Amino acid sequence: MKEYLSVSQLNNYINRLLIGDTILQDFWLKGEISGFRLYQQSGHAYFTLKDEEAAVSCVMFKSRARHLKFKPEDGMEVLIRGSIAVYARQGKYQIYAEEMQPYGIGELFLYLEQLKNRLKAEGYFDSEKKKPIPALVNRVGVVTSQDGAAFQDILRVLRQRHPGVEIILVHSSVQGVDAPLELSAGIRILNDYSKADVIIVGRGGGSFEDLMAFNSEEVVKAIYESQLPVISAVGHEVDYSLADLVADLRAATPTQAAQLAVPDMLHLQAGIDDYQQRLLRATSNRINQYSETLDRVMMRRIWREPEIVLGKSQETLAALQNEMLDAVLENWKVKEREFSVIITALDKLSPLKVLSRGYAVVRQGDKIVRQVEELTPGSSLQIDLSDGTVDAVVVNRERVERWKR
Repeated sequence: MKEYLSVSQLNNYINRLLIGDTILQDFWLKGEISGFRLYQQSGHAYFTLKDEEAAVSCVMFKSRARHLKFKPEDGMEVLIRGSIAVYARQGKYQIYAEEMQPYGIGELFLYLEQLKNRLKAEGYFDSEKKKPIPALVNRVGVVTSQDGAAFQDILRVLRQRHPGVEIILVHSSVQGVDAPLELSAGIRILNDYSKADVIIVGRGGGSFEDLMAFNSEEVVKAIYESQLPVISAVGHEVDYSLADLVADLRAATPTQAAQLAVPDMLHLQAGIDDYQQRLLRATSNRINQYSETLDRVMMRRIWREPEIVLGKSQETLAALQNEMLDAVLENWKVKEREFSVIITALDKLSPLKVLSRGYAVVRQGDKIVRQVEELTPGSSLQIDLSDGTVDAVVVNRERVERWKR
């Protein structure tokens, strides 16, 4: 039978081929929007992206569509980033969009995306390389425009939270062609010539183009190479700049950066005062406890009438000594009686006692004779009696059956 594929198998196979192609799983695509529909119930967006000669179906799911910074419309030229897969139920491939940018600034977005990916691959954004912000900061370096509202916000908050803090300002442009070089130079100046504990670098809010200095490779490298911890303070809540990604700590606004840079000294002082009072109370309570314990100990009879207490102890000791002596003597008598019984039993088993009752030991040389069969007529014998030894010669022998137990 000829083998065949089902429609589902074919679509799934093609889908696996597309998914397995790394180029088709993360790419940017330019085209004109057509038939854009955003379904309110699901939140998903469906549209076609086309150019003069071709078109492709696209979908952007709710989780991505809700982050759009503009309203897509038919006829709008855009850049989208996404991947390709087959929609098996209809047997057609479509683009699954992750991001969308108007093409007017799309090229800039694409450049930044490429720069971000390259810097990320080189380790500039690794979390393990970020430096901790010191818990107690007394000297803050600031790289921003001396004329901007951002610096005034930073100055005000720093003074409120830490009246004694020293602030070192390095003036820099925060937008324009010269801003990247000036910002990076300011960071290096603070590293080389100041004794700042932490650096704040940033500006107030602005358009995407206004914030481009903080997306520059020069500023990213200066922050990364800084020996002092850096807090980014670019005034935008939603998007992250490259400076935010490389900084040791990101603040959404310059005001928040100042709050993160120094502790609230008034709050700390209040906490210290509270701990001091608690320590004093705890020490006083402990001293009172020990004092009460000492009073109870001193009230014991051993301290009030030591002679009486010691006298009773001596009487108890003497009684115990007498009891011990009596026990030793009694044990001695018991052991003495047991020894006498053992000696008497051993004496009864003595060979001399046996000989004194009329028995004798017959020997032939060094061998003791126990049976008649061991002797022959004419054999010489020695007979041991209780009072001496007799030499004898065997004249005759006769075996006699004895009663045996």
